[in-house]
Amino acid sequence: MRASLSKSDNALSSLTSVINSRFKRHHSIDDDYPVISSSSSSNDEKKIHVDTHSDHRVPLINDDDNNNTAATTTTTTTNQQMIFQKSLFSSELMKVVEWFNQLNDRQKETLLREILNSCSSPQWHILSLLTTDNWHRDCPSDCSDPLAQLPFDISFYILSLLDPVSLARCSRVNKLWYYLCSHPELWHQLAKHKKWSFSSHLLDQQQIEFHTNEQRQAQWKQIFIERYRLRSRWLNGRCDVKTFHGHVEGVSCVQFDSQTIISGCTDGTIKVWDMNTTNEIITLVGHSRSVRCLHVDGINEVRLVSGSNDRSIKVWSISINQTWSKCACKLTLLGHTDTVRCLVVRDDICVSGSHDHSVKVWNLTNGSCLQTLVDHTDKVLCVQFNWQYIVSGSTDKTIKIWHYSDGSCLRTLSAHNGSVTCLYFDQEQDLIVSGSLDYDIRFWQLSTGDCCQKIDWISKEGHRGVIRALKADSWRVVSGADDKTIKVWDIRTGVRLCTLKNHTDGVTCLSFNDYMIVSGSFDGSVKLWNFRP
Repeated sequence: MRASLSKSDNALSSLTSVINSRFKRHHSIDDDYPVISSSSSSNDEKKIHVDTHSDHRVPLINDDDNNNTAATTTTTTTNQQMIFQKSLFSSELMKVVEWFNQLNDRQKETLLREILNSCSSPQWHILSLLTTDNWHRDCPSDCSDPLAQLPFDISFYILSLLDPVSLARCSRVNKLWYYLCSHPELWHQLAKHKKWSFSSHLLDQQQIEFHTNEQRQAQWKQIFIERYRLRSRWLNGRCDVKTFHGHVEGVSCVQFDSQTIISGCTDGTIKVWDMNTTNEIITLVGHSRSVRCLHVDGINEVRLVSGSNDRSIKVWSISINQTWSKCACKLTLLGHTDTVRCLVVRDDICVSGSHDHSVKVWNLTNGSCLQTLVDHTDKVLCVQFNWQYIVSGSTDKTIKIWHYSDGSCLRTLSAHNGSVTCLYFDQEQDLIVSGSLDYDIRFWQLSTGDCCQKIDWISKEGHRGVIRALKADSWRVVSGADDKTIKVWDIRTGVRLCTLKNHTDGVTCLSFNDYMIVSGSFDGSVKLWNFRP
């Protein structure tokens, strides 16, 4: 009997060795299915006799060793079951592999998707370890680059939909993306977009010419970068401030061009300043009382139009170069019976508003008064016009819209609780913006006269003093007030963009373009706020 058991044990060991060897060689999953060791026990007394004629096993040991015999019996049975299961799995797995190899690529991909849907975390982990070195093994070098696989026109179109920050980030991906993202036409489209264009057509063209090379090719990427940085500085209130000292009383009005700043004072003088050096170039003396309003235009020979408390409007000619300067009063317009508080000029037409409650239209070539508009019941403090409408604001708390050609009053806007001290209107945007003695800024629809928005200090972080100056362009409103601050607003939403503080007294007047703000104050100073990057 012992000889029979030894022979059986040797056969079992041989079978186990063969199965483990084949399974490990073909499938390498010994960690999941441990190899069963069938080494012979050194204690021959504890082997089991298998009775082929009965369903039970008869131990060949003493009664005192019953417990050890039972454990040995259970272990042997479990080992046999595992050997059988492993052999069966190996056989079935080989069939699956052979079947898988017979599938085409599409079928294999479908099968893998189904299997992956049934995997859990342990399977995903081992899958990631086994496949790391095989990613894109047979793929071209740029197989994962979508732009490399697409025609240029489609890649260009996709990139043209990106905002500038995303476009700049894409340029860092690789050389191909940098080449595509640097295409001049992409940056040309961005630079010409309404959001990034200059409000002044003249300044827009000057910047393009400055960044045009000898081959007459505009450097659109550089042009856009400068515009982006400029707008960012406006939005964050980052600017350099210069101060011009020389007036002995409060500054009541300011204007500027590319090289000079011109300011009017309550002492009746007009000063011309060098914008770069802050030096005073020349002082104009001609008005007998406070100068209340100014307009300047021209390039080589500057035309200056001024209005005063002495009831007159004067037209000046100013020439300035590096070695000398000259000025002359060319024309004096008389007709108002009280202070000329405001004026605006287009070509050779001047429209003025006065404390005599009237608005007058003048021809600057001969000094004749073309028409007088009378409907306000108190002082006219501000006026604007184009070739279709004249808009005026008054101490009577109203804004009136006049027809330019015949002088008829088309509409009266009433909502302010104080004098309307300043205003701006843009027919293209169908918009009027007004500031008032009541500390509020209001937005109106030009076509209907409805007040569509109000900015006050409680709800919109508005001014805490009388608003004395207000200008606007296509995307921003700039206002100055007695609270010593200048605030910049988004013209579409009314959101405050930034607040500028540097004056020591109330801000009385301001003017601005895409690069800078020039302001005057009761403190007698003129300040230049330069946003140029």
